[in-house]
Amino acid sequence: MPKLDEIYNFAVEEGKREDPRDEEKIKEILEKRKEKYEEMEGKKKEHYDKDRLENPFDDSKVIYAGGREVEKIAVGIDIETQDLILIDRLNEKGEGIDAAFGDHPEGRALANLHNVMGLQVDTLEQAGIPVSQAEGIVRPRAEEVKKGVHASNHPRAPQTAELLDIPFMTLHTICDNHAYQFMKDHLKKEDPETLGDVVDTVLQIPEYEWSLDYDMGPEVFAGSKDNRAGKIEVLGFTGGTSLKEDLIEKMVESGIDTLVVMHAPKKQIEKAKEENINIISAGHMPSDSLGINLLLDKVQEEFDVEILELSGFKRVERD
Repeated sequence: MPKLDEIYNFAVEEGKREDPRDEEKIKEILEKRKEKYEEMEGKKKEHYDKDRLENPFDDSKVIYAGGREVEKIAVGIDIETQDLILIDRLNEKGEGIDAAFGDHPEGRALANLHNVMGLQVDTLEQAGIPVSQAEGIVRPRAEEVKKGVHASNHPRAPQTAELLDIPFMTLHTICDNHAYQFMKDHLKKEDPETLGDVVDTVLQIPEYEWSLDYDMGPEVFAGSKDNRAGKIEVLGFTGGTSLKEDLIEKMVESGIDTLVVMHAPKKQIEKAKEENINIISAGHMPSDSLGINLLLDKVQEEFDVEILELSGFKRVERD
């Protein structure tokens, strides 16, 4: 049986394979980190997260390793203190859970969420937005996110996992990369004509059909179901978190008609309506479930582990 570190290292490599950036770009990022690390001195070097030298996804980390072998993993969208306590309670009832895996970052992974947002510069450039404009959209938002999460209680979940002795990792952008590539390929293959067709096309994916049971399925947030979809771009599926409304202006300039996202902020939707840009929100929880499932299919092929779903996650296996 594997230890959590082994599953984590495997997941990092799979995240790289699904990354929108090419292999050389990722190597360049890691090499620059190593150079900066070598130049560090004193306390900063002593406390530096050395995982960053091999893992380009700063929101994906082993939060508490534990050190024991893992056979059964509890998997959820959000694994927080209350979920870790639930896992401990389930173990008291004989569930036999060895570790926890969450999509959304906790601890140091949340503190560094802003660092993964540079990935969105690449996805925007690939969508036809000039790189200088993409930088101007992403960098200020990343700085805003950095300041926004700075005051959070980052030690809380890691300390809970350690006290309960539950090995715990979060794999945010690693999973999101999988969902992003899948959704892009799916929409390209199906080539929906109207916004209603886009919604129906997304609902072909089992995670999104399941989400209808909780009324959190795909919806048109800007535009009409009968509108022609035109040029469709999948954005905001990976790279940390949503961008602000200035993205919409750049979409107009780049000839993008329809934006498919996991979720969209209110001001972004309002701006899209002003500019006659269509927005379809695929749904946050089913999109995260999709990314987790695509990764878990690989994990279970490589390792003999059992999955217990909780905290908003729906397991769907693919051949």
